[in-house]
Amino acid sequence: MSRKGVLILGHGSSYRYNERIMELQQQRLKEMGFKDVYIGYNKMSEPTIEESVSQMVKDGIDEIIAIPFFIASGLHMADEMPPKLGLRKDQKDGMVTIDGKQVMMHFGEPFGMDPMLTTILKEKICDLRTKEKASCIVIGHGSKLPYNKEVIIENAKRLKEMGMPDVRYAFNELNEPSIEEVLDQAIADGAEEIIALPLFISEGDHLKNDIPPKIHLMDGIREGTFRHSGRMIDVKYAEPVGKDPRLTELFAAKIRSY
Repeated sequence: MSRKGVLILGHGSSYRYNERIMELQQQRLKEMGFKDVYIGYNKMSEPTIEESVSQMVKDGIDEIIAIPFFIASGLHMADEMPPKLGLRKDQKDGMVTIDGKQVMMHFGEPFGMDPMLTTILKEKICDLRTKEKASCIVIGHGSKLPYNKEVIIENAKRLKEMGMPDVRYAFNELNEPSIEEVLDQAIADGAEEIIALPLFISEGDHLKNDIPPKIHLMDGIREGTFRHSGRMIDVKYAEPVGKDPRLTELFAAKIRSY
């Protein structure tokens, strides 16, 4: 019988936020009974994916379930991670050789299309909304590949179907519409309150430095008021989704599927 191990794949960041979220999910999975749970980062944080894969093999694991803790696939998942797992860029499963040993490698899918993400966003809207004329903006990272945009649009669509008010979507970079464009249009359409919903796993450079000024907030401030077109507009900035315990359940379901 093979000995299975779980490898949570993270982006990595110059900030500690991503590491804390990864470690939190690792701890929760272990508390659920998954014994061999490791972490590996694509860049900027340690241990690297390659280091963790090597350690897993040294520890006697011969089947690795690598689950990316990402909202959507992008260049990191499509081009960079598979070779670090010993896989081809177009390969999801297969026997690979790690440090001279044969290992069965599985490369899972990101979380963004799961309906649970939409439910989490809906609850954030309900918690933050205080005005009737509110506009909700689902914010994505943006990517040269289509997957992030597809995930953001799908979650915005589901929120509309759930009856959430004036749901729009925007991207921090690489895709359109931009955050500034959507915010300006929402206010032009009569919004008195903006609820910004970043569909990101954790805080990082984009959520701390890029997005706040685009929604008229300072770093570290989650809500405020600004003047626009002669009116005062309230803005609420939701937390990223990564620490929600329901994502641990999604992790567990993905692991059990192998």
